[in-house]
Formats: sequence, structure tokens, C-alpha cells
Amino acid sequence: MKKYTSLLLLLVATLIWSCKNTNSPQAVTEKFLNSFVQMDYETAKSLSTKNTWELLDIWASFAKDIPESVKKQKAESFKVKITDNKRESDSTVIITYTTEPKILPFNKLRLLRQTDIEGRERWKVDISTLDLIGGEELYIEEEQKAIEVERVPADTIRDKED
Repeated sequence: MKKYTSLLLLLVATLIWSCKNTNSPQAVTEKFLNSFVQMDYETAKSLSTKNTWELLDIWASFAKDIPESVKKQKAESFKVKITDNKRESDSTVIITYTTEPKILPFNKLRLLRQTDIEGRERWKVDISTLDLIGGEELYIEEEQKAIEVERVPADTIRDKED
């Protein structure tokens, strides 16, 4: 009887493991970041929107001269932790994460729900160069936000009527 119980537990564990949703925003974020750190930009592209492809192409051009041993070393020590997810709408989610070591200048990714060629819904990472250059506050970490300074206009010269 114990043999059947352990076999049943093994079967249930296998079913749970195989049914894990690999298309959740969290799973896509983890896979995208892992692909990015491994410099596997083709996989990263498959997990991202067309907006992100140009940015990945730029990173790929910088990474082409990096030796495989360095890529492997970075990938082995890399860890991702999803810390929050926030739905902006039915088709947009913001995922907050931390990585060790830090690989990107931001700690949030926007994911969009898109329909693929076969009609399946997929979550895709959406990073545009405007988000990075334009100071999209969503992506900038607290420690890197600019300090706002209130500017007081210089005194103006007034004509005195006397």
C-alpha cells in the first residue's frame, strides 16, 4: 500500500510541475531576464514586443565580442526575484523585480498581452528606447530619480514712480 501511495504522490507532483503556467507575466519576466543575462537575444526577442527588439539588437551588437566563458559565468551567478506585480489594465501588467547582480538600470518591466499567429494569448515584455531615454518614471529606481529643485525667479528691476 505504501508503494502505491508514494507512486500516487509522485504522479501528482509531476502533474503539478507540468501544469505550471509558463506564460504568466512573472514567468515571462524571469525567462526574459535570464535570456538577457545569458545574452540569448533571440529568446529574449521571442518574449518581447517589437518595441523591445531594437533595444535588444543594440545590446546584441555590444555582446558579440564577449567570450562564451564570460557569458556562462554571468548566467551561473544570476538570480531573479519577482517582488510585485500590478495590473494596469486587462492587457498590461507592471512587474517589479530584483536581480543579483544588477543588470539593467531599472527594476520594473511592462508586459503586454498579445495574441500570437496561432491565436494564443501571450505576455510580452515591452521596453522602448523612449522609456529609457525619456525618463519614464515607471522604470527609474528611487535612488536614481532626479531631485526636484524649486527655482525662484530672479528679482526683477522695477521702475519706481516718485
